[in-house]
Amino acid sequence: MGLTGGRGVGPDGADAVRRPRLHVAAVDDHPALLAGLEVELARLEDSFVFVATAPTVPDLLARLAGTPAPDVVLLDLRLGDGSDPAGNVAALLARGSRVLVYTEGRQHAEALAALQAGAQGVLLKDRPVTTVAEALRAVVEGETVSSAETAAALQVDDVLTSHLSPQERRVLELYAGGMPARSVALRLGVTQETAKSYLKRIRAKYAALDRPAYTRMELYRRAVEDGVLAPLPAPGTPGPVPGRPAP
Repeated sequence: MGLTGGRGVGPDGADAVRRPRLHVAAVDDHPALLAGLEVELARLEDSFVFVATAPTVPDLLARLAGTPAPDVVLLDLRLGDGSDPAGNVAALLARGSRVLVYTEGRQHAEALAALQAGAQGVLLKDRPVTTVAEALRAVVEGETVSSAETAAALQVDDVLTSHLSPQERRVLELYAGGMPARSVALRLGVTQETAKSYLKRIRAKYAALDRPAYTRMELYRRAVEDGVLAPLPAPGTPGPVPGRPAP
């Protein structure tokens, strides 16, 4: 669904150029927030048209079936279905829409994954409606939204590669890949207590980055996010062997 524009009549009776119409969809499981945003954008400019909202990406795609793709989709990072942000971005891009992440903040790793998947910026939900409008237009014009949230997410990219030592990355690879602490210790030639101390340091470092990882599954997710492990393939498809480090 492309932008459409035209000419109207200005207050003095002269022709005035109207702003191009921008078709917006949103994925968020907080309907009251979306309803408020829709009203505020309409008050700001009648060129913003919400074509659909939904609590999950599959729901949105189902509602849009048979219709042109929206120009841009506002995507919340953490949805009630527990879906992966990067996968959500990829699905929306495949449908033909651009994506702007719309979040409550402090989710830098998830935001980075969304940006790496093709989202064009990150914006906090408490930003003024004028800022949201500017960001939506920037995305449709093919620009990356310049915001503190976008910058913070991109900065995580450097942090991810440096916050763990080589030995800590190796412990994370083995343990998050399914190996018990005793076997990790044997593989690395250290005591079991030393292996456990590595795990404590790894968890402490993730907590310091606002990316807590208290369980083995959470450590696995962090390992995938940081490129230490390759993600498991979808059922029935060939892919990396569980526990194998990412290429």
